[in-house]
Amino acid sequence: MPIARQNINSVDLSSHDTVFCDSLQALEWAFDHGLPESAIIKSSAPAVLWGKNKNIINVEGRWTADELEKFQRTIQKLTEDIFDASLDIIGIERELALTISKSVWQFQKVIYKAACLDDDDFTDPRLLIYVDGKTGPAGNIMNSPWGQILSPNSLLSTVNYTLKNDKWNVLTTQGISYWRRFKISGYETIIYRLAIKIMKRLPDCIFSKELLMPNENELNIEIASSLAIRGVKISKIQLKPLPVTEDIILDENIVEIYQKISPIIHERVKEWVPSSAIKITMLLFKSHLEKQFEQFKQLTNEWDKVIKKNYTIKQSVLANSPGGIKGHALSYICRKNNIPLVASQHGVTIEISKVHSMNHIGFDNSVSDIVFSYNRKIVNIEKNTYFDKSIHHVVGMPLRLIRMNSKKTTSGLALPIVYISTNLYYMGFGLSSETDYIRAKNEQKLVTKVLSKLPHKVCYKTYPEDNRRYADSDPVLSSVKSANNIELFSKKIDMRYLISEYRILVTTCATSTLGWAVMSNKPVVFIDQKRSQPLTDEAHASLSEGLFVFDDDDENFHINIRNFLSQSIETIEELWQKKEYARKEMIKDYFSKYKSGAGKKAARIMIKEYFV
Repeated sequence: MPIARQNINSVDLSSHDTVFCDSLQALEWAFDHGLPESAIIKSSAPAVLWGKNKNIINVEGRWTADELEKFQRTIQKLTEDIFDASLDIIGIERELALTISKSVWQFQKVIYKAACLDDDDFTDPRLLIYVDGKTGPAGNIMNSPWGQILSPNSLLSTVNYTLKNDKWNVLTTQGISYWRRFKISGYETIIYRLAIKIMKRLPDCIFSKELLMPNENELNIEIASSLAIRGVKISKIQLKPLPVTEDIILDENIVEIYQKISPIIHERVKEWVPSSAIKITMLLFKSHLEKQFEQFKQLTNEWDKVIKKNYTIKQSVLANSPGGIKGHALSYICRKNNIPLVASQHGVTIEISKVHSMNHIGFDNSVSDIVFSYNRKIVNIEKNTYFDKSIHHVVGMPLRLIRMNSKKTTSGLALPIVYISTNLYYMGFGLSSETDYIRAKNEQKLVTKVLSKLPHKVCYKTYPEDNRRYADSDPVLSSVKSANNIELFSKKIDMRYLISEYRILVTTCATSTLGWAVMSNKPVVFIDQKRSQPLTDEAHASLSEGLFVFDDDDENFHINIRNFLSQSIETIEELWQKKEYARKEMIKDYFSKYKSGAGKKAARIMIKEYFV
């Protein structure tokens, strides 16, 4: 539903007393151009909310942590019910039912935002200030969908503001030497890259097996290189950009799908959003569903052009993260051509995270015929999910992660401690039961009450965010910069290339970042944030034996972790060594069952069982 946005000079800002805005720069421009200082500003941006201006309110403040946890807990059953209802429709196959269910999961972000509004927002004058500027690969996601949700309000005005002196960088390896990159990626990556280039020029008749690669991850590269050595042709496949369709011609299937699932969605919407928002939220969902349905059809058409059944060569597809709509369409074409779709784990998260149950619909095993995993814990979880359809094999971690253990400290004297921040903002609903503003405040407390009080020099490593969430710089960084003992590292470089620079690694949240830190065998201090991607109870017990775990809901959390990190580096390293046996068991259970050879194991399994 397109939104008409007016020129910044065509709106009388002085006539507005309630504004939605997520950019300090845009807000300052608005005040300079007539917006009353008394205007109420509704925002979710930490930088905008950071001051004590009583006229600036957190638009997400209506969400308590308990409410958000309830919102999250109920998503799993919602996606299951939608999947079942879709499959009940004649002619709807599994892959399309997955897309429908995943589209409902995605739409929770709109419901979350609609729930932030008041009935007055749909009747009284409102001004929306949108920002344009440089962004990452996902495009401009710096604005909430207020214009779409509030479109029934005839007194709504919107303006676009283009950011000045705008800069944005994405993930890079610039500044990392080829030698350091090679030491981590290894010869397997070289074999893989060469195999694709050379085998592309060779005739099919000399091969009996072919591996099709739509994308990559660490384990996929290792598997492909092992298969290449065994004479399997490695082929990169890629979709062309999808054609842009302005008008969607409704298929009779989508009409029936909407009729079938709309009562379920209506109950969900009615539970959370204000009464004035129910009708428009349902209309937005209908539009969203139609677009997802059309995209699925386009993707299947395009994959069908790329993947052709070869009756003289045995083929398999090896994909990374196929749990989205592109993977659903790929799975559909693979099934039609009787080609196995294989996926491999791309990081330790599911087996340690308490909140990932709401994303079962997006797990690899919902679409893949075969999944290669690091450990038995993730297999046990995935096999018990509602959408599981895979054969599971445990092969261990790829060598890229295993090699972290060989990275000795190259400096670590000037900055012995690194805090690896995982503070990524969601622009709304995500894996945290806290709003972005509360997350920012908690991160600031960790900086001011712990890191800045240590007798050691500390590096604060920002999360290498590719897709820009907010227009302004993270306000937490002002506290980092003002601390005498903290050095800010904000380059968009992955932490895997920097681990050798430090002696003590501090991080938080049950994310894949923890895997790189743990496999380094350097002392890891892990902060379990109970409201933001917390550990499962079982993982917490195991990790507490193998690592140094601190719970942020403990009464004396900041004091305890500050006292621990204030010890000498040598003392912390000695305490780390005492946990060695427990850590080996923890790694075997939650990280990698095997010490090496993941790619070779997976390659042998594929040749024996799936290239026949």
